Amino acid sequence: MKKQRLFTISLIFNALSLMGFLAIVFVMRDKIAQRFVRSKGHPTIVMYGNSITAQGKWVELLGRTDVLNSGLPGQATYHFLKQIDEYVIDLHPKICFIKGGINDVTLGVAQDRIQAHYQAILEILAEHDIIPVVTLTVYRQHDEYAKREVDKLNGFLVSYCKQHRITYIDLNQYISDSNGLRPEYAADNTHLNTKAYKIWAREISRVLKEKNI
Repeated sequence: MKKQRLFTISLIFNALSLMGFLAIVFVMRDKIAQRFVRSKGHPTIVMYGNSITAQGKWVELLGRTDVLNSGLPGQATYHFLKQIDEYVIDLHPKICFIKGGINDVTLGVAQDRIQAHYQAILEILAEHDIIPVVTLTVYRQHDEYAKREVDKLNGFLVSYCKQHRITYIDLNQYISDSNGLRPEYAADNTHLNTKAYKIWAREISRVLKEKNI
């Protein structure tokens, strides 16, 4: 009886340990996936942007293991430009999805500077034969000033992309309205929730299919 009780306790302990391990793996799955992508080297896809990009679980969202998240939380377009070699160019991807600008707007950076940074980034990607895809800047919630500035930036980006035949993704048409980022797609006033990321991933997958990547 004692042996049976010890055997039962052992089974329960092992089961709980396994469940704990699986729970940790589940929570850490994106970081584990990103380490795997880095270990392989030369990812096909690089996601480059601020915290909105960084918070995306792109391996899971896109269902592929050749996508690297190079999101830089809290950074503005100036920082993207200065760090592009390390976080994009040196990785030699085929395609780079870039999204940014809202931190610049929040900090009050002048439009001509934001636009100059963005243009320089796109030119550098083109020089290195990396396909650039721009995700237009998403509105914040209930912020009229930010919305006006985002409209100016996005107007520039759309014009530049059309002129240079660069693909762009407009998430605002799906997740925003006249008041800005819609509550059902918002994690807070600025960041996206799971529903919004699924829409973004859908649009990225569409672009990848069009480009046969």
